[in-house]
Amino acid sequence: MDNHEIPKALYTYPGINIILHDDQSCILFKKLTSNLLNQEKIATSHCFMYVLRGKVKVQTNEGNAITTQSGEMLFMPRDTYLISDFVTINNDIELYFIFIEHSIFDLFLRKKVESSKKEISIAPTICKLHTSVNISCYFNALKEVYSGSENNREILKIKILEFLHLISIDNRSNIIETLYMSEQYKRKRNITSLMLENYNKNLTIADFANLSGRSLSTFNRDFKGEYGKPPKQWLIDKKMSEARKLLDNGSNVTNCALEVGYSNVSHFIKAYRKIYGKTPKQI
Repeated sequence: MDNHEIPKALYTYPGINIILHDDQSCILFKKLTSNLLNQEKIATSHCFMYVLRGKVKVQTNEGNAITTQSGEMLFMPRDTYLISDFVTINNDIELYFIFIEHSIFDLFLRKKVESSKKEISIAPTICKLHTSVNISCYFNALKEVYSGSENNREILKIKILEFLHLISIDNRSNIIETLYMSEQYKRKRNITSLMLENYNKNLTIADFANLSGRSLSTFNRDFKGEYGKPPKQWLIDKKMSEARKLLDNGSNVTNCALEVGYSNVSHFIKAYRKIYGKTPKQI
């Protein structure tokens, strides 16, 4: 998967209707007629997902799986790594995404988060939210009025604030707790644990920077200061070291490539030969 940063990656996806958008904030409608499984993504903005039809299963940072069905909504904070399954019912799945850049989200919730920090002990880093008839009416009106109309950034901001107001009526504490725990989880992850936990996933260095809560330049600088080499080179070395162990234990080349995070086998073979001087098959 060449580009798995959302929302940007979704803009060119089939079955996506962009209702309103502005870089990292947007409102999208998605319709599929077949299952879409094992989708690896990183949400670089706060994401709310409302399921109209079908079923979506998302794996959390804690390793748990949350299933969201018709009429239910999921909240996923920014810089969250996701593995998702989109499952159709009667060959159909429909859902809305609302992505909200942190500055807008922070402006709405800042005082509420600050006042709640001392009360929060433990919460999931992704959570399912309560929905009311107001939320259903909101999405119905949104699609009816703005789908197919000219994009307007000011309208987008107004609709996002309206949505946050509606959803916070019944979910304020859940959203605050999940947001706070997600930010705390990010701060606790040092570079070493982050890379060791995720080296075998199909992630770019920019993805790792996002997951660490750093800019790309800061991540590169911090990593090189700790390891004495750029993160890209460390990542290749680690993948190839693990690949050699798998090959020594009888794994075939294709499975080995997938196990260390290469979706393209020829790219894996090329990287392996560059490190060890021979292809996996020759060794």
